[in-house]
Amino acid sequence: MEDLRAHIRALERPGWTGEEKLFSLGIPEIDRQLPAGGCPPAALYEVLPDQPIDASAATGFSITLLAALTNYRKGRILWCLNDNATDAGEIYPPGISQHGLDPSRLTIVKTTRDTDVLWAMEEALRSNAFIAVLGEVKGIPMTASRRLQLAAEENDALALLLRPATQTPGLSAAVQRWRVKAAPSHPRGFAAVLNEPGAACWHTTLFRSRGGTPGTWLMEWCDETDHLALAPPVCDRPVEPHNASLTG
Repeated sequence: MEDLRAHIRALERPGWTGEEKLFSLGIPEIDRQLPAGGCPPAALYEVLPDQPIDASAATGFSITLLAALTNYRKGRILWCLNDNATDAGEIYPPGISQHGLDPSRLTIVKTTRDTDVLWAMEEALRSNAFIAVLGEVKGIPMTASRRLQLAAEENDALALLLRPATQTPGLSAAVQRWRVKAAPSHPRGFAAVLNEPGAACWHTTLFRSRGGTPGTWLMEWCDETDHLALAPPVCDRPVEPHNASLTG
């Protein structure tokens, strides 16, 4: 039985093996659960909000994923907007910059149908003009997801699907499928003193990882370092400070 399980894992393991081709979100705890120790840059990814109210959190996570890729590769990114698919609104350049992605790298396409988004994504992948394409779609058939995965692999580019919240996302050929939920921020320093919000914080669940191990993490965006990190746990503390003194 163990031999059979090992054989199945080997079949599920993606074809990329060279570590120099991988990129990382900057969180070692996640990299250790991925099949090759990082994220493949030529593959299909999928991001969904946990609830409709989490659409902006899912969008923010998608931006940080693309920003992580641009730390390893230079080039343009195609973003296919679809008002009928997500409730994320228009692209806000200052917000994109704050999450580490240069807005000047984006080429924007506006559509109103999933079929147009999928067509534009596949054509862009095969054009070799982009290092990544992002498409907002309400749903995608398994066959269409396989076409995107193959186009991403064959043309060495990343494909990312940003979808609306659903508890039944269906089957997909994506190598990674993420579910994102907004979490309370933890302001520090002057932000805490001034009662201002802290850095963006998300509950993220990798519920599908081809050849890897699913997991759940609490992440936050670090403005000081321009990358994601695991958010520190919030511990219960006493209301009154502990009466202690230093002794020599």
